[in-house]
Amino acid sequence: MKKISLLLLIVASACLLKAQTPVWSTDIAPIFYSNCTSCHHDGGLSPYPLMSYQDAYDHRGAISINVTNRKMPPWPPDATYRRFAHERILSNSDIAKINAWATGGAPSGDTALAPTRPTYSNTSALGTPDLTLRIPDFTIPANQTTDLYRCFVVRNTLSQTEFITGIEVIPGNASVVHHVLVYQDTTGQAYSLDTAAAGPGYTSFGGIGVTGQPILVAGWVPGSQPSYMPANMGIKLYANSDLVLQIHYPEGSANKLDSTRINFKLSTGALRTIALAPILNHQTSLVNGPLHIPADSVVNFEEYFQTPNVNLTVLSVAPHAHLINKSWFSYAVTPTNDTIPLIKINDWDFHWQGSYGFRNLMKIPGQTKLFGFASYDNTDNNPYNPNTPPQDVNLGESTTDEMMLIYFAYTLYQLGDENIVIDSSTLVDISDSSAVTGLKEPTNAIVSTPQFYDPSPNPSGIETQLSYFLPEATNVSLKIFDLTGNLVEEIKVPSTAGFNAYKYSVAKLPEGEYICNMTSGGIKRSKTLIVIH
Repeated sequence: MKKISLLLLIVASACLLKAQTPVWSTDIAPIFYSNCTSCHHDGGLSPYPLMSYQDAYDHRGAISINVTNRKMPPWPPDATYRRFAHERILSNSDIAKINAWATGGAPSGDTALAPTRPTYSNTSALGTPDLTLRIPDFTIPANQTTDLYRCFVVRNTLSQTEFITGIEVIPGNASVVHHVLVYQDTTGQAYSLDTAAAGPGYTSFGGIGVTGQPILVAGWVPGSQPSYMPANMGIKLYANSDLVLQIHYPEGSANKLDSTRINFKLSTGALRTIALAPILNHQTSLVNGPLHIPADSVVNFEEYFQTPNVNLTVLSVAPHAHLINKSWFSYAVTPTNDTIPLIKINDWDFHWQGSYGFRNLMKIPGQTKLFGFASYDNTDNNPYNPNTPPQDVNLGESTTDEMMLIYFAYTLYQLGDENIVIDSSTLVDISDSSAVTGLKEPTNAIVSTPQFYDPSPNPSGIETQLSYFLPEATNVSLKIFDLTGNLVEEIKVPSTAGFNAYKYSVAKLPEGEYICNMTSGGIKRSKTLIVIH
């Protein structure tokens, strides 16, 4: 009898374990379809698809490793430092679910219950574009055995300057187009380079090979969605200018045909102009230049710029460097000594560079100090070092040169800009993710005390976000007071080091003005909140 009971217990335990193991159909497929298959589909950039159960099963080991170390999906910014719009980040629970599935036999479950497979095509998501420009058909040379950075000039035939309000890049061949940077050239230099080269296009690594600062218009990496400007804002598209598409074709793309195009939504009316410029750069803001990295050395550089005495609204940030860069971070210090984290990248990869939009438009007060820091590893320890043995690296546009640029998309501030929401989706929980070490902030610089930011949106009638930045993990007290000093509500929030955001419902509050207090480590900071229903 005891043997029978033990056997039943073992069988029951095995059944329970099997029942608790996630299955592909209802647990894993939804994660892959939402986060992975934009690259991992037939004809996509990834070397293998993840559209079916068999696809996932065959690659379960690699999947588990790559999601655990957060190599996939590729998202360079450190989310503990700053959260951005449209992040490609897996939650800790999703990663745990994938690992439990992969190590638990990778069961399929009832495939009839799997969600509908997403479809991928090269049709426009902008609806009917107002303007479409396309590169000439280009076949990657048969002798191309390394990464190729090819620039294609497409002439803009608009007879008057218009404003770009929506833009999308559609790869002609998603299996070989790794990333695209779109520039606007009003000098004709790029057209001359294209005409002189054995085309179509000409080869240029880094920038597009013209003197001065060409106008960056847009960037695309796999998974990118069309980019829409906020209402009444746009990027100027100058009459008769040239659009230059710099396309990265990775190693192994030989003999493949590409015909990438770019679609625009345009407005002929005067809009608020969005500028894209490397406000922090190696030419005018490098503190400890020149940008020279001797062989067999690791060198850190700092950039600094104080904005003019005019308020700006910032939409996005985009660092740019070449192959031996290892890490970045950037922040702003306002005239009232509030520190605003901008971006941190612990493990820079040139091949996955991008532009990162803020979830809400960000106000940068006049005379704010902008700081940028980058580390360069010119040793054999850097697997991306283009030179073996290492050689001295200097400023320049070629493959073996380096750059240090931080682009900002910005416009002149107007009251209420900080309430413009770009992405209202729920933040993915990364609260227990392991910190990744990268470039260390100077001890006398960024956050040594808690920072508390303006509620957003503000005014609000339903919900607002209370955001703060902490130098270390601790408990935070958020208190809401009315103007008579009465405590309306107190919330205790266990918080991580870095950027934190708490969604607070104001629907229950009467209309009026309130004071929000954030207390951490004995330091109190306050912001005003206006409730309007």
